[in-house]
Formats: sequence, structure tokens, C-alpha cells
Amino acid sequence: MRDISAHPGGHSCGQQDDEGRSHEMSFTSSSRRSFLKASAAVIASNAFVLPFAHAAGGPASANPFEQGYLRIDQAGTITVVSPVAEVGQGTTTTLAMILGDALDADWSTIEFELAGVGPQFVNPTYGMQLTGASTGVSGFHETFRRSGATARAMLMGAAAKRWSVTPDECETAAGRVVLKSGGKSLSYGELAAAASTLAVPSPESVEGAASRFVGKRVARLDIPSKVNGSAKYAIDVRMPDLLYATAVMAPVFGAKPAKYDRAKVMGRKGVHSVLELQDGVAIVADRWWTAHSAVDDLNVEWTATGNDKTSDETISAQLWRDLKEQKPFLANKAGKPDEIFAGAKSVMTRGYEVPFLAHTTMEPMACVAKVDASSCEVWFASQRPDHAREVAAKYLGLPETAVTVHPTLGGGGFGRRQESDVVLQAVTIAKSVPGRPVKLLWPREEDVQHDFYRPAGVSELSAVISGGQVEALRHRQASPSVLPRAFPAVFSLVPYDLSVADGVYPIYGFPNQDATWVRSDTHVPAGMWRTVGASQNIFAIESFIDELAAESGQDAFAFRREHLKHDARALAAFDRLGELCDWPSVSSKGRAVGLAISHKNDDCLVAQAAEISMDKGKLRVRKIWSVADSGKVFAPDIARGQIEGAAIWALTAALYGKITIADGRVQESNFDGYQMVRLDETPEFVTEFIESGAKVEGMGEGGGPGVAPAVCNALFKLTGKRIRRLPIMSQLG
Repeated sequence: MRDISAHPGGHSCGQQDDEGRSHEMSFTSSSRRSFLKASAAVIASNAFVLPFAHAAGGPASANPFEQGYLRIDQAGTITVVSPVAEVGQGTTTTLAMILGDALDADWSTIEFELAGVGPQFVNPTYGMQLTGASTGVSGFHETFRRSGATARAMLMGAAAKRWSVTPDECETAAGRVVLKSGGKSLSYGELAAAASTLAVPSPESVEGAASRFVGKRVARLDIPSKVNGSAKYAIDVRMPDLLYATAVMAPVFGAKPAKYDRAKVMGRKGVHSVLELQDGVAIVADRWWTAHSAVDDLNVEWTATGNDKTSDETISAQLWRDLKEQKPFLANKAGKPDEIFAGAKSVMTRGYEVPFLAHTTMEPMACVAKVDASSCEVWFASQRPDHAREVAAKYLGLPETAVTVHPTLGGGGFGRRQESDVVLQAVTIAKSVPGRPVKLLWPREEDVQHDFYRPAGVSELSAVISGGQVEALRHRQASPSVLPRAFPAVFSLVPYDLSVADGVYPIYGFPNQDATWVRSDTHVPAGMWRTVGASQNIFAIESFIDELAAESGQDAFAFRREHLKHDARALAAFDRLGELCDWPSVSSKGRAVGLAISHKNDDCLVAQAAEISMDKGKLRVRKIWSVADSGKVFAPDIARGQIEGAAIWALTAALYGKITIADGRVQESNFDGYQMVRLDETPEFVTEFIESGAKVEGMGEGGGPGVAPAVCNALFKLTGKRIRRLPIMSQLG
């Protein structure tokens, strides 16, 4: 069985290898459940609460009907309350489809609302209120099904009581309860008030209606407001007496403002105040542009740090040095690779490297805060609203119950909105003007230069080949960590970063193999990023697999297929990929196709192929095939958008993505330097899904990890050039 890593949480620790090296720690899938329980206990005392407002058998609330993740008013409008942040991924619609099916609702009556902070909104997978790791649908699908089924049973109960019949004599039809014998029906709105007075049945005693939405094309709930402009993001929040703020932060991480010209800025018309922050200086004004225009007058001088000479070169040297010298943590192991490598006459070794990467969400970081002596309100698109509340309460010295987080739509997340740094800044500023709301908005330059970046990393892969067969394989990876800062409670249980080491252990069934990770932190802030470690590790592994196939004189498809036979799911997806891209006849004059496969933790298994060409010396990615198996597909259009969106995201990173560090600071500042794939570079997509019936997994990240290696493998096939360091374009001159 292959190892499936989790972040945060998912593996046991403290095991010794067969040589008794206690510093190496093995995390295997057998202890996933126990570790998740332990993680949840540390992170949240109410790790998971049934999604019903009242205990089974107790009275329901009136409003006129509110049960679990839905409300029904007397007009028949059904409001689905989503505990998952809506940052463009469409999870609110998918969860509404699942609930609406079980409820037997009329889709035209459904709308959504984003949930605030509360124990009933805790993500069942991780025991905290988290939108991340592609666990929105996989974590909540059963919860929403039960919520809809329970509400349906109560509505039928209310109708039965009114008609003096038993609930078994009733059925539902698209938002109405119908008497089976005919002649009578009542809308859900007409029954809402009566249903709210009934006892809540146990979830196990109710059944949902037959599926009408799941698996079908359904109009997304969030699109109309985004088209007509009524959608509200944090950047859109308006209210009386609102002040605006911008932040100026230290160019070198860790520096503090030593000196700045407060008087000159305060002399500007419309400027309200200048305030020192924990990591910079804020300017508060009556208009945002007024605050932003005053930045140049600050003339900030920053304190020196020990990182003022840090560069890409010094960071790379540190990563490779630590990979060789530091004690590793063992991610997983099969067979006896140590013995094979020790006795090998020849070992094939290759090194791979990836840079830091930014998030560059389309909506820059923005937050509105209002603070008075006894309370605080925050408007923010948070992927961890409970953490945002905790940060605000701790800074203000208030109980967490005194802080209200108003969730907004987010213009992209990708892990960036799991952070609460902008919340802390906004609350700090709002505290200085009690009773007045303040909107803090970062310009793009601050957003690019003060991110929590996808860690840089290096990988060394080695193999022993004999007679064309791989006898042993080893993957050693080093990178900065994320969990110790972002999720310290999890890291306190296992000193092994499951986010950056995700995918470090190959999916292939080599009889003797192991994978290790070395922590090598830098002064550059590292955070969650769409696919995090899988974006590094799959690039290295799938590139090396291609090199192994070439070294052993085998076809790249046949070589992979041979070593996937132990994994029926992977083999089925890979075989279907071969059919779709018509391997091996896919290559034509001036074009070539490369392959890859990945199975990121908590996300779907995806086999991918990329077709490229070289046009006047410039690489062009023409087509990407993806075959994804997430167990079950609830919303095909949304799932396809996630697979292809992740592929575009990964293609940007593969071709262009790089945060450059020189003199301790980030050199890029906007999209002119941090380039993205443009419309005329967008490849054709062919995306297909397999419903294997396996455990439901996510769709948000799985389409990404295989893109870079597939493109690089195609490039080698076309030109003979191997790419072992990203981004690709920087290697092509």
C-alpha cells in the first residue's frame, strides 16, 4: 500500500527504521485516523459537532425554520449556510446541490450564506474551521446530506400533522410535500413555521430524496452576483464613517521601522494618522488613494537584520547543504533500500530544485475592522475564520466571544487567506480610532513582496538499476517548513511537516524504496499554497521516473504502467490517459507529449499528459489531458473547472513562477515581473473523470502537481534538454 500524507495531521511518529535510527520518523497511512483525532483534540475542543442546531429529540428553533446548515422562510426561500469560504472554487454550490437533493428542493429557491465562527462549522477532516487541503466537499458532503434529509423529514412531519395522516403517507416533490393518495400538497414555505416546532429526528432515522442535482449541470449560486456587481468582497465593504488605510512593510523580512517622516505625511490633506505596526507603518486617511499617495513622503529607514545579504544563491546552497548534513525524517519505506544501495556498483542520482512562489490572488489582501472598548468586528474572506477571531481577540485582550467575524467572498485564496496577518494589522489600526471602521487594503506591490510563500525546495533522487530493472529508489527532500508557524499544535505532535513533504513518497511500487525530508528554514515566510509540497515533490519524482525509463531503454508509458500494477486506481486512470492522448502515436513533427501521475493527499488521483511545441524557439504548451479519480463527482462542471484551473495555476508556476531573493528582500513587485500564463498561451484541455467508488476526495489541487513534469518530459522528448530546475523559461534562455 502506498503512503498517503496529510497536512495538517495524518501519520504516526517515533518509529525506528530497521537500523534503529530514532531520529528518523516514519508516518504511515495505518495511523491516519488516530493522528487526526489527536490533532483535533489539540486544535479544537469541539472538533466536530453534528450539523444540527439542537440535540436529536429536542425542540427546533423558529425563524421560522432553521435546522443545521439551512433556513427556510415563509416565502419558501432556502438559505444554505456554507462553512467553507467561497474564494471562487464553487464549493458553496456543490454543498447546496448535495443538501438540495436530500431535501428535494426547488433549485430556483436556493441561495447561500457564508458561515461565521462556530463549533458546528468545524471541518470534520481537521478539527478546526478550515477551508483548505481540498476538504470542503470531501469533509462536509455527508454532513450536508444529513442536514437536508433531516429537514425533509421534519417538513413531511409537519404536513402529516396538518392532514392528520402519518409521515409515511407523504412524499416530496421539488419544494413541496405531497399527500401520496393525491389531492393535497403544501410548499416548504407554508410548512416552515410548523416544522420548526417539531422534535429533531436522529440523523440515522431519516432518508434523503432521490438525486436530481448531483452529477448534473447546475447553475452556480455565486455567479449572478459576480456578473451584476452585487457580490461583496472585503474590498467592497462600505459603511458610514469609514476610514481607509494602507501599509508599508519592511523590504527585508524581520526588519523594523527605525525612522520615518510622520510630520510630512500628516501635513497632507485628508491624512488622519500615521501608525506604527508590528511589521511596518500604516497611513490612515479619508480615501485610500490619499493614504497610498502619501507613502513616498514617509521616507522610512529600516533596522538592519542578519538577513540583509541573503540571496537565491545562499538559500540554494543552504538547502543542498542541509540535505546532505542534517538528520532526515523518514516519510515512508518499503523493502530494504539501504542494503541495495550499500551493495550497488552504480547508482543513478539526479537533483531537482524549485523556487519560492507567491499567491497573487486577484483581490489583494483587504480587511475591514471596527473596534471599541468591549467588542470588535472584522470583515474578511478568511479560510480560517476561527483563527482570525483568535488573533484579533488576543491582540485586543478581549474574550473571543466579543469578536465577530463577518465572512465575505474572496477573490482567490490558494492558502493565502488561511493567514491572519492582515486581520491583525486592520485591528491594530482600528483600535487607534475607537468606534470608527477602517478598511485596510494592500497595494499589489506589498502583496507580492510580503506573502507567505510556497517554500523553495531541493530533491535528490537516486536509483539502482540492474538489467533494465529498478532495484531500489530513494528520494531525499529539503525545504523550509510551514506547520511549525501556521499550525504549531499539529507540529508539536509530530516534528515532521506533512504539508511540504506531501507526495515525497512515490506512488510507484518499487520493491525497495524510501523517502526522507529535511527541515531547512530561511527568513522568508513560508505558508500554504495550492498543492504546497506536492508541487515540488511530484515535479522531482515524475521527472526522475522519465529519466529512469530513458536510462533503462524503456517507453515512458510502459515503464510507468509496469510500476503502477500494484495500484488498481492509478493503473485505471493511467490506462485511460493513454487512450485519450493516443499514446504512443501522439508525437508528431515539431510536437511531443510528456506524462505524469500524482495523488496528492486529500485530493484526487490525476494522470496527466501535456503536448508541447517549439515555435520560433519559444515553448508552447498546446494541450493538457487529465484523467481524475476523486471517488465521486458531485458537480461535473465545477470539478472540471477545478482540475483545469489547477492546471493553469501550475502551468504559470512551471513556466514563469519565481520569487527572487536578493539582499534579503523580494525583487518582484507586480505582474510585470511576476509573470502569469496569458490568454493566448492557454492550452486546450481534455478532462475526464472516473468514479471509482473510492473514498470521496477533493478536486481543488489534484490537477496541478503533474503539469510541470509532464511539460518538462515532453520538452526532453522534443529537444533532448532536461529541465531539473524551475521555472522552465529561465532554463531556455
